[in-house]
Amino acid sequence: MNFLFYKVLGKLFNFRNEEVPSFLLHELVHQGENFLPFTTSSLKFRALACICNDLVVNQRKNYLEFGTGLSTILVARLIKKNGLKAHIYSIEEDKGWIEYIQHIIDKEGLTQYVTLFHLPTHPSTSLSQASLYDFETLRSQLDPSIHFDIILVDGPAAWEKHKLNSRLGNAQFIADTISSEATVFIDNANREGEKKLVAKLSQDFQVKPIYIDPTFAVLVNGKHYNFII
Repeated sequence: MNFLFYKVLGKLFNFRNEEVPSFLLHELVHQGENFLPFTTSSLKFRALACICNDLVVNQRKNYLEFGTGLSTILVARLIKKNGLKAHIYSIEEDKGWIEYIQHIIDKEGLTQYVTLFHLPTHPSTSLSQASLYDFETLRSQLDPSIHFDIILVDGPAAWEKHKLNSRLGNAQFIADTISSEATVFIDNANREGEKKLVAKLSQDFQVKPIYIDPTFAVLVNGKHYNFII
């Protein structure tokens, strides 16, 4: 009877799914000199733990982020702490925000693990209700031999109605640069634009998405060890 009670309670309240991940990430969150302000815009601890697990157990090398954030700092700390042969390539449209993150990265001696790209977005001429990154500029700044084996889609901003398809605009760049064995994490997967992105990538890679919660989807391409928590 108690088992059924707690099972129902766990489905009704998401806090249970955050307890173990937040415990596992505690040292990464608090190891630096800087307080990291987690807000409703931040990735959930369970999502962050899955990303960290994937980096470690599947020995990912090239990590692409659409949307720079506090996760950038945590992953950089993880790379340094575990001596991983990995590098973060992070794209951000907001100049003030990327400067804030860069300041923390520099202050904590994490610069060698992170390359930040400030890419403003522009209204799309081919996709309705979307503002897209300038991918031509990004391609000119990246080594063309780089293929990404772990990707997080948490940008560009897509919460306004006139921008709801903005993250769908990342699909072609992902398809062009992803490794044969890779993981794609998609935040806000319950929103209309992100649902289209999940469906598009699922079709492209012929894989079924895994939902670790209603707002966060994972697609895994190729062989891998389990990293889901």
